[in-house]
Amino acid sequence: MGEHEEIEITGAGSGLDAALASFTSDGEAAKLSAEVFASMQAHGYAHIEQPLTAQAFDAVAQQLGTITLRTDLTLTPDRSSIVYKSAEINFHQDNPTMNILGWYCVRQDALDGSMRLLDAGDVADHFSRRERQIMSSINVRCPDPGRHNPDRGLFAYFLWPLLTEKRTRIEVYYAPWLLLDAYDEEQQSALAKFAAYLRAKEANQLINIRLKAGESLFIDNNRLLHGRGAIQPASQRFLKRVWIKRQR
Repeated sequence: MGEHEEIEITGAGSGLDAALASFTSDGEAAKLSAEVFASMQAHGYAHIEQPLTAQAFDAVAQQLGTITLRTDLTLTPDRSSIVYKSAEINFHQDNPTMNILGWYCVRQDALDGSMRLLDAGDVADHFSRRERQIMSSINVRCPDPGRHNPDRGLFAYFLWPLLTEKRTRIEVYYAPWLLLDAYDEEQQSALAKFAAYLRAKEANQLINIRLKAGESLFIDNNRLLHGRGAIQPASQRFLKRVWIKRQR
């Protein structure tokens, strides 16, 4: 384990010049996916430091649940989404119906390109029951993947609560640019406190992971927020991303 309780796969080449690890059986992928899931349950994320092939990463992802979307993340000037731009991406969560996000690094930015994570798993410790009730009434927009396509001028959203209280935990969904235009006074106050909570997390508990080529990262999308700093306008950074829906 590394500084952030990272998973390291043993028995494979340790350098980027070594052959990347691949699986010869579904059992090997299942074993690693179980380790990944255990790490996500404990820490909210799992960083696989030992290089894998893209096919091995995909095999692990499929063991974790149903892959609903695969995206190649590279700078693409003619695409409208911020994920294809070099600008900073603020802390947020993706589609909340997706339980797990995964990234595989094909090529990293020459200077940085780190994934920045905030763990909101302790949100119940920072807000009163009344505040959590108010936060559960705060709706945040989410792009509808079936109908939302800004590249074609199509915009469609569904609403999802900032907080969802489950039997064993509280789940969070937040994207600051997708907040509604107006909230009542209590909701505005709760949102301001939640933003301050995130700022304190960033100042004191930021998780910073710079994937190297062949490394992978999986996160609990209902618990962790993610983002990144600005990268070079001509960056060659290339990540493969998957959205995973896991049956619970």
